[in-house]
Amino acid sequence: MRKTYQILSVGLIALALSNLSARASYVDITVNDGSSNAIYGSDPRAGINESGETEYNCVSNASWDLRAMAFDINTNKLMVVSGFNPMTTNDGIGIGDIFIDTNSSFVVPNRPSASNGYYNYLNSAVGYEYAIDLINAKNGGYGYNIVALSGASTLRSGEYAQNAISDPATLVASGADTILASGFFSLTTKTDAQVLADLGINVGTNGGTNYVFTFDLSGASLANGATFRLTQECGNDLLVGHLAAGVAVAAVPETSTWVMGFLALGTVGFMVRRNAKLSA
Repeated sequence: MRKTYQILSVGLIALALSNLSARASYVDITVNDGSSNAIYGSDPRAGINESGETEYNCVSNASWDLRAMAFDINTNKLMVVSGFNPMTTNDGIGIGDIFIDTNSSFVVPNRPSASNGYYNYLNSAVGYEYAIDLINAKNGGYGYNIVALSGASTLRSGEYAQNAISDPATLVASGADTILASGFFSLTTKTDAQVLADLGINVGTNGGTNYVFTFDLSGASLANGATFRLTQECGNDLLVGHLAAGVAVAAVPETSTWVMGFLALGTVGFMVRRNAKLSA
């Protein structure tokens, strides 16, 4: 009997440790953005061509490059790897918002003219279900909202017409939007080698700094899959990620779950000790 309890104890400890390690398991979900691109580097991920790439006729250097998206299916967190610093602006241009399509209804919007300047689109003509609204990233803050969009929600284009494939760029606040959650995104910096070693994402050797920012999407329903799109306010680069349908998106274990686990371990330990005394 004592041996049985010892085996159970070891098994519970192993289960707890495996659950802890599984809580951080980012999967690279980057896909090709589908546009004709100006390639200035090389992406080692076959068929993706996003790291070391910006849109046609745009500024082609590492500081404008959006490189990778990854998703943690255990904690519902989205990660973006970028050469573009989301906390600063370049000639007044900042990072855009992240738009999410969960039912394959998205279509690229058509600009009303070929001239430069911002244009507004109704979401009914575009088809997003959510947006990650970076409410103050361009002002030096880390805040964001997860917003549920309706057909009447208003989205804004990028500034330049030659890269309209990147549209839309930002969310225009409206009464049709429903804020599901708000939070603060984390921001770290890594070299290309560190991105590979720490995150398992091979962005190649673009040089410079990778800005890694992470969002908690627990408030959004992504069990049926999702497509994420991000660009700068100018639309200089487009980054697309796809989370396949049917991928189990597990909830983060609640505090009560961990408490019950540790209580179970304590109970097993007590029973082992009592059994040892009875045997003596």
